[in-house]
Amino acid sequence: MELKEIKCSHCGHDNPPGTQLCQSCGKMINEDYDKKKIKDLMRYDGSAVRSKVRSQSIFDKIWNFFTSIKVGVSIIALIAISAAVGTILPQEYFIPIGADPLQHYTEQYGTFGRLYYELGFTQLYSSWWFVLLMGMLALSLVAASIDRGVPLYKSLKNQRVKKHASFFKRQRLFTEYDSADIAPELAKSFEAKKYKLRTDGNHYLFEKGRLSRWGPYINHTGLIILLIGSMLRFFPGVYIDEIIYAQEGETVSIPTTEGKYYMRNDGFTLDTYDEESGTVFDQSLQNNQAMTISNFQTDITMFENKTADIVGSSPELEEIEDYSIRVNHPYRFDDYELYQSSYDNSQMKSMTFRLEDSEGNVLGENFEVSLDDPADSYEITEDITINMKAYSPDFLEIDENGTLISATPVPTNPAFVFEVAAGDKNELSLLQIMNSTDITPENEYSIKFVEAEEHMASVLTLKKDLAMPIIATGFVIFLIGLFIGSYINHRRIWINAEDGTMNLAAHTNKNYFGMKKEMDAVLKSHNLHEVFDKQAKEENDKLKG
Repeated sequence: MELKEIKCSHCGHDNPPGTQLCQSCGKMINEDYDKKKIKDLMRYDGSAVRSKVRSQSIFDKIWNFFTSIKVGVSIIALIAISAAVGTILPQEYFIPIGADPLQHYTEQYGTFGRLYYELGFTQLYSSWWFVLLMGMLALSLVAASIDRGVPLYKSLKNQRVKKHASFFKRQRLFTEYDSADIAPELAKSFEAKKYKLRTDGNHYLFEKGRLSRWGPYINHTGLIILLIGSMLRFFPGVYIDEIIYAQEGETVSIPTTEGKYYMRNDGFTLDTYDEESGTVFDQSLQNNQAMTISNFQTDITMFENKTADIVGSSPELEEIEDYSIRVNHPYRFDDYELYQSSYDNSQMKSMTFRLEDSEGNVLGENFEVSLDDPADSYEITEDITINMKAYSPDFLEIDENGTLISATPVPTNPAFVFEVAAGDKNELSLLQIMNSTDITPENEYSIKFVEAEEHMASVLTLKKDLAMPIIATGFVIFLIGLFIGSYINHRRIWINAEDGTMNLAAHTNKNYFGMKKEMDAVLKSHNLHEVFDKQAKEENDKLKG
């Protein structure tokens, strides 16, 4: 059913459906309306709010759902609870590199960890339902702002100076005077208080701080921009947070740059605090059993690939610059930042062995096995050669056919099958770290482990966040709206100086005490009595009993 416009019985003005106060004269149109809710009426100056008027069509019902304050608060509560759940256990991003998520959460946190993973909470902030909640919150903010902001804008823009007598009496601050001669002088005094003056004959309207009414809507705008920025992070290329693992001397391609940029790890430096440096921290360092790191950094050389746009071409690297990446001192290029995140010395680089005879005598020189690219044979003496028959970087077990099975290609637990060739005699033995097993019986020679050298690898974090300026802008706008809404008051004063009497009424969206104090000072300067505060009187009467 189409809603009809409401004609004011006093001034004849046609008002939109749902209007409570006439937009022209301020007279109450709906006489059955609860007159104790004057604050609700004056919030939008009696204008019709769509969600309070229309509820017939499906669109109206959807609109009313998203404009509801209860719905908005419920969505915020769900987002807050969800975000809290996501902090119970570390997100997948923070687990060790290369670890299987299900296995990691199960081993570290037991059944709860497994359930936490299977429910998808380990990637909660990028889950579809969390993004949907943020989208619903943004939609709720937009709908509520339009639903309430548009009527408020129209009512304030088109507000009339002349008001009906009943409008004056409904205001919280109201008073009457027997003489109207003082009205022009009173107007000048209020103008001196930074009020803007509008007149219509002997009717006056004073107004200041209208910006305060837009504080909540500026808040909403800031939050909407912030939410948009947050959701943009889920689009490819907008937000990047990648791990780069580079061993010393290794040149690696920078992820997500499509082969345009490369980086070489020229060296990793790890500094620790000196326990005998003569500082006040010496005792604390000595009590601390663990190594206390003062600094770790990666010296890098950045390259640009000049053939990145040519499909199938080999990289043609051109050096850009050298840089030392330290903690909180990233290297910046284009829209990217490279941060020093951690380091890894768990991978072995080489192992050194020696050959002994059955009496324990060392034969020849020690030989070093490079675990990245082991040689096929090692000459010990003119008559003895050691051949490598099998190699497993991360030894797991021996297969039925005698093959060494490796769990991973990373040399963290290497195992070898060496053949000692001495003239016509060949001996086989299986070597692991701190362990040696003869394969052939009654071996005359034994290979002993001497030492190992570890790879020092740098773990860097590549970051790119094109959405951060949008998020920061939204946050600043939100704070501006918060300040405006909190510290600026929208104050209006109406004066009707007709028929030899003067009626004065005032309204503010907050801080009636401050407004009354300001008005009383002006009235007192003209020897007029104070303005009457109806609500203060009602509260005092309740206290008296």
